Amino acid sequence: MKQLYIFGNGNITWAHFQAYYLPTLTSIDYNTTSFHICDFRGADTLTMEFLKTHTGKVTLYHMGERPRYMPDKYKTKVSQWQLAGGYTNDEERDRAAIEACTHYLAIDFNSKEKSLSGTQKNILLCQKLQKVALL
Repeated sequence: MKQLYIFGNGNITWAHFQAYYLPTLTSIDYNTTSFHICDFRGADTLTMEFLKTHTGKVTLYHMGERPRYMPDKYKTKVSQWQLAGGYTNDEERDRAAIEACTHYLAIDFNSKEKSLSGTQKNILLCQKLQKVALL
């Protein structure tokens, strides 16, 4: 089973999400893929909203006792999602999702030459750990 971690910038636009994430998300075989997502704004929440009617095979990673954001469960597959919480910071939470994945889908719009975003740091870690990029 493919374990896909989807992440990205918190300030991603809907147009960028449609251009960069949706082509892959609409071509995924939901029978052979499980998804790993964190609970930050932007790419995370847009991905959750997309996946809520497509699959119950989602693990949502969050800090503290409950996610900052959770899609509606009514007439969706969200009630089948697994919650993985209690992380104390973003890096710890992201690292858990990266360790669980075999593949990743992410793009970074925020890094500058001298300043890497959290998204870019996660992409570099995925590359270092030889996770397969889907973008």
